[in-house]
This record gives sequence, structure tokens and C-alpha cells, in this order.
Amino acid sequence: MQRKKKIKGGFFKYLEYATVRIVFFLFMLLPFRLRVWFMERLTLLMGMVSSNVKDRVYGNVAASFPDRKPHEVKAIVKENLKILARMTCEFYQEPRMKREFIDRWIVQEPDADTHRQLARDGGILVLGHLGSWEWKGVSITRVTEKELFVFAKRQSNPWANAWIERIRGSQNIKLVYTDESPRVTFRLLKNKAIVAFISDQDAGKDGPFYPFMGRLASTFQGPALFARKTDAPVIFCYSYHDQQGRLHFKMEPFERPDVDPDQDPREWERHFTYRWVKKLEEKVMEHPADYYWLHKRWRSRPENPEEEIRFWTEWETRHGFPLSFPEGKEYLRKTDR
Repeated sequence: MQRKKKIKGGFFKYLEYATVRIVFFLFMLLPFRLRVWFMERLTLLMGMVSSNVKDRVYGNVAASFPDRKPHEVKAIVKENLKILARMTCEFYQEPRMKREFIDRWIVQEPDADTHRQLARDGGILVLGHLGSWEWKGVSITRVTEKELFVFAKRQSNPWANAWIERIRGSQNIKLVYTDESPRVTFRLLKNKAIVAFISDQDAGKDGPFYPFMGRLASTFQGPALFARKTDAPVIFCYSYHDQQGRLHFKMEPFERPDVDPDQDPREWERHFTYRWVKKLEEKVMEHPADYYWLHKRWRSRPENPEEEIRFWTEWETRHGFPLSFPEGKEYLRKTDR
């Protein structure tokens, strides 16, 4: 009989998990609106004392919108913290979400029938951390009546990881882990499953760097790789919250690059990735308070940023794209310099 692998720091990880479960059990006794109201104020209070918020969130917003005045940046940060609080409540609400609740709080754009038609043959969903990525998944599974498979990284706490799986599984959202074989994803796409890539995460110092919000960002190539090697439809998704707290969720077809993938696979993937990164950037500019500025999107830095900027300036000029670095430099946070 095979012995179970011992979990490093198992006691403390279980204690951490149990504490969070107890807190949220009590929290879930409150009505949804009251939960959101309470969490918003708690998050704003934490934001006043947290160096993470002061340095990372404010710094990322300021660097991404260099033309905004300090009071405008602060207004975006404040609204962003409130939306982060709301999204926390949205995640834990998932097991309780019935049709009436979904219809009240999620607005499919242009309409649910369009979403259903776009996903009828499965496909690759390309999205970023804009709006509620959790409720986008709920909307997709309810509208299409299909399972949704989402790429994710395993949590270091196995009890928390299993809990997250159960929460998402309550809405037919299944996780495909990044340490699994690519064959799993190829098989899913072959069977016309819907596979989502939330790809605007830091890909590490060895990942390729793309211009995003005025800075170089290491970017995963997963969506481009699977799009190049399959005939699966590609769909770009984004969402944002309105003043009433409703989530507006948009799905639209994403065209493949007009480049021969067999002749130059790397260039095909570069075009594909560049275009979805720029599409996400466009939507972040429209709805800045809904972006997840807290995550470490720009953590990795290229060894030679000047060379990267020259490359992208020449590449964008050659292909007729607007320049990402018209002044030949990035707008960096103070801690990035």
C-alpha cells in the first residue's frame, strides 16, 4: 500500500484552511448585499494601512496612466479596492447562484444567445483579470449548459485547493492545472470543450516580453500555442461592473493572424499574443477600476529592456501598429526602476 505524501507544514496549513472556513461560514450568514457592503469597507480600511496597496496598486495605476493627476489615480485605486472586495464576495457566492440570481447580477452582452452560439463548438477563451473572472465562468456554464475548463495553478495548501475546486465545481467549472500534460488540453479541444486561459499573469524572467499598459510584461504563450495547433474557435472575453454592481460580460470572436503558421510558427504566435494583449489593454483603459492591479503582472524584468523596446518599436512600425513606446521608454513604478 502506497503511503500518502507528507505535506510540509501540514498542521499549520490545515489550521489556516480551517480558520478561513470558519470565518467565511459566519460571513455567509449575511445577505449578499450586506456582505459586499461590509467587505468593501474592510478592504478600504486595509488599503489605508497596507504597503501592498500603497506600493503595488497605486504604483501600477500611476505607471499605467502617467497623464492622470494624483487625485484621479487615488479615485481609481479606491474604486478598484471596492471591486476587489465585491469579487471576493462573488467567488464565495458561487455555490448559491441560481438562475434568478444570475439574471439579476450578470448582463450578457450583446445577449445570451450570442454567447451560446459563439461557444456551441467549444473553443479557446482568451481573457485577463478584468472584471469578475469567476462570474464569467458561471455565466458561460449556465448559458451554454456545458462544462468550462480553466487553466489554473495548484494552491500550496491542498485543503484550500480542494475547497476551491468544490466551489468552482458547483457551477460546472473544472480546473486544468499548469503542471498537467498539454495532451489533456488538446484532447478537450478535440472534443469541442470550452477551455479558458486567464493569461495576463507573469510568465517569469524566461518568458517573452510584450508591451502592456506602457511597460514590458512577461507573457504566457499558452493560448497562442493551442490556437496554432488546433482548429478550435478563439473567443475573447472581458467584463466590468456598473454602478449598481452588476457584471457586464462580453464575448466576441477573435480572428487568427494572417500569417502562415507553418512557415513561421514563432511569428504567428507573436502576432496572436500581441493582438490579445493589446485588446485587453484597450478594455483596461476603458474600465481601469475593474483590473486586478494587485497581482504581480510586471514582476519579472527583461535583462535588456532597451533592446526589447527597440525590437517592439521596429516590429510595430513594420506591421503598421501604433507604437507602444513612442518616447522610447517605459513608464515604471518607482520600485521597478
